[in-house]
Amino acid sequence: MKKNIKQINIKQIKSKWYKDIFAEWQPDREYVEFIKKNIQEKQYSTPIVVVREGDFFYIVNGHHRYYAHAEAGEKTIKCIVIEGTFEDSEPLRKAEVLLKEFDQKTEYRYQLSGYLDRWAAAVEEHNFVNRYRPTYKFRIYKFLKKIKDKLKG
Repeated sequence: MKKNIKQINIKQIKSKWYKDIFAEWQPDREYVEFIKKNIQEKQYSTPIVVVREGDFFYIVNGHHRYYAHAEAGEKTIKCIVIEGTFEDSEPLRKAEVLLKEFDQKTEYRYQLSGYLDRWAAAVEEHNFVNRYRPTYKFRIYKFLKKIKDKLKG
């Protein structure tokens, strides 16, 4: 899967939701500033998830990270390119929305909406922890780590 991770020119990335993301979208400014600070401090940044359609890549997950990288003056951003079209990614995007709604109702007690970020970090074999909204540990993660370690060794 690592072969699907690419540094992509910011100018080649678009959003299907906004013709001009910087003029039309109002992101969570506090979160964008948090990401920009991490970029400046050279901290780990989870890849955004995109699909390729023609000459452009469309964001499936990672609008805030894309926005922050562009504002920070970065020329490229690390992306995981998944197969298919943007329309093919609809079930994935719907799942993310439903998990965010659940997290908001439970005051982010379970951190389920970060699953795509954790998946993207795992592709790079990075143990991602969302420091903006601290992640709670689940027994299942320890169980899955044991399985992963057994498969490696």
